[in-house]
Amino acid sequence: MPTCIPALSTTQLSTLLTLCPSPWHQATLVILADTGLRVGELVQLRQYDLLVNEAPVFSLDVRAEIAKNHKPRTIPLTQSCQEAVKVLQNLLWRHTIRGGVWFAFPTNDPAKHISVRTIQRICKHYGETILHTRVTPHTLRHTFATRLMRKTNIRVVQQLLGHSSISSTQIYTHPSTQDLKEAIEFISDHAAEVKL
Repeated sequence: MPTCIPALSTTQLSTLLTLCPSPWHQATLVILADTGLRVGELVQLRQYDLLVNEAPVFSLDVRAEIAKNHKPRTIPLTQSCQEAVKVLQNLLWRHTIRGGVWFAFPTNDPAKHISVRTIQRICKHYGETILHTRVTPHTLRHTFATRLMRKTNIRVVQQLLGHSSISSTQIYTHPSTQDLKEAIEFISDHAAEVKL
């Protein structure tokens, strides 16, 4: 049986993103939560992956060279995610030379990206201080998948997560108590009228 990975509730996710006091950390958390990117993919993004003609892209093309198993994919960006890109543009990228291939999450040297560990620490810090629970980049990826599963089918989730196998996607999908209740209410609403 696959391991059940914890996901944040809608309320927890909203609280985490709303109460995060650092604009660039908040933008980072939004991008993770709204794209389902793996942390290794996130840190390797280039500015040109997120911006075209100084404006946020509508869809993020995860390049084969940064994707796990070298499987490229396209992820449409939410409005919140596009706003997060604008925050990063104003806070982190304003001093970089236009036309460069600078990292979207740079160190002090825009030609070098921050570490996976740095993103893990950001998630851990705000999970503990805001939610009083453990939050990792993978928690946000799982939350993304869980939110999608409530609205679409597993094949769409598989493609957005970049999984080669549907069995990998199944690990991210588990019904919540609310999902179970809604399923029973659905069949109750559509059941044949039976006189007992």
